[in-house]
Amino acid sequence: MRKDEAKFITEFLSEAGTKAENNDYFGYVLLDNYAIWAVADGFDEEEGAKVAARIAVESAIEYFMLRPRFNYDVIKEMMDYANLKVKEKQEETQKYSLMHTSLLIIISNYNSILYGNIGNTRFYHIRGGYIISQSRDDTIAQLLVDEEALNISDMKFHRQRNDLLQAIGDFGKIKLNIIKKPVELMEKDVFCLTTVGFWENIDEHDMENDFSRFEDKKQWLNSLEKRILASLRDNIENYTIAQVEVGAVASPEPMEKDKRKLIKKIILVMLIIVVIILFVIIWNVKRRNGILQAATQYEKLADEEILKKNFNNSIDNLKLEIGEYEKLKPKNKGIIGFLTNAEKKRADASKKIDEINKKIGETEKIKKAFSDINEGNEMFNSGNYDEANVKYQQAKYNLNDNSYKRDELNTEEILTTLDSRINSTVKLKEAKALETAGDAAVNEGSYNLAKVSYKNAADMYLANGRADYVSQVEKKLEEITDKEKTAYNGAMLAENKGDSLAQSNINSSKEAYYQARQMYQTLGDTVKVGEIDNKIQELDSQQNANLQTANNLVQEGLSQITANNPAQAINILTQAKNIYQKMKDTNNANVVSKYINQAQEFIKFESQNAEKLKTQEIEYSEKLRQQEIQIQQQLQIKEAEIKAQQEEMEQERQRREEITRKMENASNLEMQADQLAINERFEESISKYEETKKLLEEVNADGNFGNQMSKIEDLNKKIEKNEGYLLKRKAEEDFKNKKWKEAVEKFTQAKEKLEKSGTKQNEIAEIEKKLKKAEKKANKKWWQFWKIF
Repeated sequence: MRKDEAKFITEFLSEAGTKAENNDYFGYVLLDNYAIWAVADGFDEEEGAKVAARIAVESAIEYFMLRPRFNYDVIKEMMDYANLKVKEKQEETQKYSLMHTSLLIIISNYNSILYGNIGNTRFYHIRGGYIISQSRDDTIAQLLVDEEALNISDMKFHRQRNDLLQAIGDFGKIKLNIIKKPVELMEKDVFCLTTVGFWENIDEHDMENDFSRFEDKKQWLNSLEKRILASLRDNIENYTIAQVEVGAVASPEPMEKDKRKLIKKIILVMLIIVVIILFVIIWNVKRRNGILQAATQYEKLADEEILKKNFNNSIDNLKLEIGEYEKLKPKNKGIIGFLTNAEKKRADASKKIDEINKKIGETEKIKKAFSDINEGNEMFNSGNYDEANVKYQQAKYNLNDNSYKRDELNTEEILTTLDSRINSTVKLKEAKALETAGDAAVNEGSYNLAKVSYKNAADMYLANGRADYVSQVEKKLEEITDKEKTAYNGAMLAENKGDSLAQSNINSSKEAYYQARQMYQTLGDTVKVGEIDNKIQELDSQQNANLQTANNLVQEGLSQITANNPAQAINILTQAKNIYQKMKDTNNANVVSKYINQAQEFIKFESQNAEKLKTQEIEYSEKLRQQEIQIQQQLQIKEAEIKAQQEEMEQERQRREEITRKMENASNLEMQADQLAINERFEESISKYEETKKLLEEVNADGNFGNQMSKIEDLNKKIEKNEGYLLKRKAEEDFKNKKWKEAVEKFTQAKEKLEKSGTKQNEIAEIEKKLKKAEKKANKKWWQFWKIF
């Protein structure tokens, strides 16, 4: 037994902390060849948290004991089984319907370990007195660490460290965190299973320091518990730590493969072999049934295929039928041929073959009639609606001339469908343009406009026989939702950054809030924009309040100097200086430092001996009077500076409000222009784009609200594109009115503008095609009058 080769010592402690009840649960089992440890942390805010933790641990260990093994799959199966058991309890008992729990599972073959976790239970691996690895958490705080918006050492203090992204008991699909490569253990290694109440109150360096102080690992656990109880937190979560000390390890053993998968593959291969054998047997049986039966079957298949409009298959089956009847022609001649009536059999077979050849000829004619329909359908399905229209017209002409199997092939219904398809091509072309406009809106980040375009396109597809396109459009709508989520995550990160800097660096916090606001505004979330505006207003109010407080302290300090209370003045002025320094206001901080120096000079002056004071009393009184005059002058100057600063801040606020208004107007104008472009009202669209561009240029000139040049470049491309479409329309009107030269000039200009704006190549090719026609018309000679038709 591998257990006898190894030495694994398990010690643990689990307490409720400051909570009324302990919702943590720990369990482990050491089997002959394998071992399992599991810890769960029920979510305290939910009814049944303790029940969920107990069920998760017990069901995982129960599953492992039924079929113990050492591989990645068994951890996944245990996690899924525990999730199933918790969900069954949720459905069974109404009050437990919302219970969830974090879960950490470790398995071992007494040489190596594999572990997996979900939620915020955590694994630590200690070697040589140092933590060499630890598991990841499924929390918002961990996401911020991954995005480098939060330092990993600050996770335990973050307010979203317990906001789980997933847990045992979720009804959706859970994504488990399981290592796939075993961790090989060494003697004197220690690995730990912990819950949030432990790791949020214990620093990893303290763990390492205490580890080196105590050889007895039970004493180590006791010292860690003392640190938890000495924590400065008022609210201590349930805490559990289980440590496993490795005294000796068993011999190495490769990770087991799941034999059930191998058995399934073997069974599948055997089934395939059985099917092949059965197919060969059936084929031989059919072959023995006789050539005539095969010929009859081919004829039946040919009739079925022609009704399915699989004309090539029908012809192939008829040719195979000919081949079978060829086999019916006896080769015997002479007496044997006479006795077997071979001549008559050959004649009957030839007659049947002639009939089949006639069917083949007629089927070829039907195939030709339907070939235009198939080509038209391919063009229709690929979105080439103009070319599809031409093919449908040709197919309609061919079917009207067809009389063979007209009823069997439902020719009249097909003609009705063709008429409907011809009418639908115009509508579907418009729907395709809407979808393309939606794609462009997605690339430009205008998700709301893209949604409107996609939904209108989907309605038109559905109403005109292209329900297959609806799923494609719906998939794009889902992709927009995913992109919006990603954009929201970026906005939330910027907002969280602003929150974290609000107390330490107001200016950096405001910049982060402005960045988040712009992202929410692009997403069309007016509620979040309003929340960010409120946060910015709060920061402005806080900044104004701090400035006013500092200014009041300066005035009070100067009054104390005037009242000959220099010590009190130094204390008050020092408070004002600290506030200015915190606000990064270096100029005012330096001015206050000078006032403090003056007060210190007063104190120094007063400390001189009494005799010297008497002799210099008159001189000092005069000097004091001059200093009082100077201080009054400085007070007046300071009041003027404060008033100027307040006016400057008010101007800054008004400027930012004006910029925000311009950005909102620009966004609305651009959306109106995009919609006008979709409706092919190009002149109005160009005017709206120009207004938008003017507003963004004004914002960009300010220089304090982000660089808008990329957006202005996008607007220039949109203007170029709409001017190109407008020129194309005018060129088509000139072409229709036989103004060939004017049409050539406008088609050329339209091509150049659309190429600059990055328009799709198929639209450029369409314009080139029309340009060539116009050039041909413009360059014709007077005697080439037929070229006008």
